[in-house]
Amino acid sequence: MKRQMTTAILLALTVVPEIHAGTLADGKWSPANCGTQPTAPEIDSRSVDAYNRSLKQVREWQQKAQAYNDCIVKEANADNAVIAEAANAEQARFRAEVEQIGAVAADAKAKLDGR
Repeated sequence: MKRQMTTAILLALTVVPEIHAGTLADGKWSPANCGTQPTAPEIDSRSVDAYNRSLKQVREWQQKAQAYNDCIVKEANADNAVIAEAANAEQARFRAEVEQIGAVAADAKAKLDGR
């Protein structure tokens, strides 16, 4: 019992690093380090040359948009991991507190029963 409580307390005291990737404000999450989402180009159909230039811009945009999307996924996953770790540590701290108060109550009851 003592060993479990010590382990739980050590888990609860584990420092969760102050790392976050994105920001959460008013219920909306947004990435912090991904830059600005690239704006999709328009397709110019005035001529074949204009259309071909548009397609080149679309290909360039697709690469930038994919990099932006990859960054968002990476930041969201990092934030999710930090949240889960912090929640698990808080749950462990709570369980240790419950066990500790239960042990104190059991000791007090045994003492009083011995009178």
